[in-house]
Amino acid sequence: MKLWPVIITTLFSAVAVFATPPALIPLPQQMQLQSGTFTLCPAQLISGAQSVAPMKILVDNGARETGEYLAGLLFKSTGYRFQIASNPGGGDFPNAISLTTNSALAVLGSEGYELTVATNSVVIRAPTSAGLFYGVQTLLQLLPPEIYSAHPALAAPVAWSAPCVYIQDSPRFPWRGWMLDSVRHFFNKDEVKQMLDTMAFHKLNMFHWHLDDDSGWRIEILKWPLLTQVGAWRTNLLFNLNPRSTTAYNDLGEYGGFYTQADVREIVAYAAQRHITIIPEIEMPGHSSAPLAAYPQFSCNGGVGDCTNCLNGPYSLNVTSYSGGVFCAARPETKDFLHDILTEVIGLFPGPYIHIGGDEVRFNNWTNHSLDLALITSLGFTNSTGVTAIQKYQSYFTQQIANWIKSQGRTMIGWSEIMNGGLVTNAVLMDWLATKATFTATNGQYAVMSPSASCYINKWETGSTSGNGAGVIWSNEPPAQSGFVSLNTAYSFEPIPAGLAAGYTNFILGSQGNSWSEWIPSLLNMQFRVFPRLCALAEGNWTPAALKNYSDFTNRLVVHKQRLTQMGVNYNPSATPPAIASWIPAQVSTNYNTLSWNLTSSVTAAGEIDLSFCWQSGANGLDIAWVALLENGVEIDRDTHAGFTGVTPVKPTYILRLPARRNGSIYTIQASVAGRGGSDSTGTVYRPNWN
Repeated sequence: MKLWPVIITTLFSAVAVFATPPALIPLPQQMQLQSGTFTLCPAQLISGAQSVAPMKILVDNGARETGEYLAGLLFKSTGYRFQIASNPGGGDFPNAISLTTNSALAVLGSEGYELTVATNSVVIRAPTSAGLFYGVQTLLQLLPPEIYSAHPALAAPVAWSAPCVYIQDSPRFPWRGWMLDSVRHFFNKDEVKQMLDTMAFHKLNMFHWHLDDDSGWRIEILKWPLLTQVGAWRTNLLFNLNPRSTTAYNDLGEYGGFYTQADVREIVAYAAQRHITIIPEIEMPGHSSAPLAAYPQFSCNGGVGDCTNCLNGPYSLNVTSYSGGVFCAARPETKDFLHDILTEVIGLFPGPYIHIGGDEVRFNNWTNHSLDLALITSLGFTNSTGVTAIQKYQSYFTQQIANWIKSQGRTMIGWSEIMNGGLVTNAVLMDWLATKATFTATNGQYAVMSPSASCYINKWETGSTSGNGAGVIWSNEPPAQSGFVSLNTAYSFEPIPAGLAAGYTNFILGSQGNSWSEWIPSLLNMQFRVFPRLCALAEGNWTPAALKNYSDFTNRLVVHKQRLTQMGVNYNPSATPPAIASWIPAQVSTNYNTLSWNLTSSVTAAGEIDLSFCWQSGANGLDIAWVALLENGVEIDRDTHAGFTGVTPVKPTYILRLPARRNGSIYTIQASVAGRGGSDSTGTVYRPNWN
């Protein structure tokens, strides 16, 4: 049944009944507005007591968990306890929200649903519990944004109403993913759960969890305990970031952390309740400095380590820059070590996929090692057109791992480079280079699209390649991987590669956004990077391409941002915040002097105060020695580190902490600054929301 063509006429007729069309993200496949509105429950509790019974939630055997999930969310925001009652027949009853798998349309597949909102009832019908869950997500978006609040809105009554509507919906792609890099910077268990909640909100179902790399190891492996005892901690924050931007330090002042196996099981269960599959990534053969710091006997030189500046003594991880540790593929004991690790990983993650990385292998580790060179020769690998012997060697290693993972009942995934030496069977490709998916699909194997130009949402969202010097890439956003992925770029991304024959498009599973965390040291900063671009990618994975419209999406995003606000998500407003202070050449000297600005109007609560110094014009940048926060002239906190703002800024962000805000107090900031090479410097100080 094709309902979409009637949406235009029914939308206009419904406007008089319900002020605006529903701003749903992702946009459903088919939607028809009806006359009237549905009221979930009274506007607010009376004196904190439940004086009027809200609607019941009726569930059949396949819907109880989803019903409990819905009741829990509704209680948080409305204050009403929704009674869950058994309805094995799955019938439609007045004054109730019915969730049922009975009589569902098989054509909806494993994740589709029907949603019917009438004036006195709601029915969500789906073939599976996953479809019911996604129907619930759509129902929540039909209600006011306050439905996502963690607390009842008692001070200002909310009309808990939704437009009457019929929706028939299912996703375009089975893989709708997001990747969190917990290695470069560590996100604790509760922070991971918060991000899983936002994934579920957007009907995303694949959580790719990056758990080790050169700069850290984040998952407990019982058989090899040094992986976390050594590899989970490093001596500095790295990536030239302000050490104050995170709190993930141990008692020795080392940065890092790891997830115990109990943590992992808890997170896996939490994700499963939200119909999210977790794909763990354990890097091999490259990006392996952290495990080799713990167990250097598996490196190419068998005892000292392979990478520059990554080892400090026999058992210490001291990464001071990107490094390139690589496992020795020629040592039989290396494979035993990796099999041990993967065996425990497989025992923790019940999903079908295990990611092994495979990207950016520094081949000099092998080409300078006699054991690996001997094995390359014995295998008969030589250079041929378009493929080097060393690429074939990586392919050989990867194929062995893929076969072993297959023998354990799972499927291996790897980045683009796993196919550089030819087709690796028993594997799924994750194409970040956008160069191998067509080759893989036309050979009858599956691929997930994640090209850096469209899906790396750790890059800047807004900025310019001019203005601060010809051709210079800059942004008022925090430091990031060079380059931009605008909201429009993310929304416009098409997962099916151009030119891929129609007969092979089903081998493209979908796409995912990636959040590499080199320059993302906190959850709030992560949220700022991810949203709203992940909203755009989510729609691209769910909604048919023919229904996508960027202008319409941005209109719906206005309401959607209100939902994010209610959820406490620190999204990027895509606008430079108002300046709270500025400096001009007359205030600048080549010697350090102290500038002061009144901050009182922008200090509305206790907590963290981030300040970003942004040079705008002039021949000279500004060196910054320290920034302090004062209350009534008394210094409360000081961030002392060498910063610079200019064409190429270095640590221009300062983090101050206010223990308590006192009404009537005057708050000022002071900064010790000097013009670098002269006083011709003009700029502003922002208090951004990307802390």
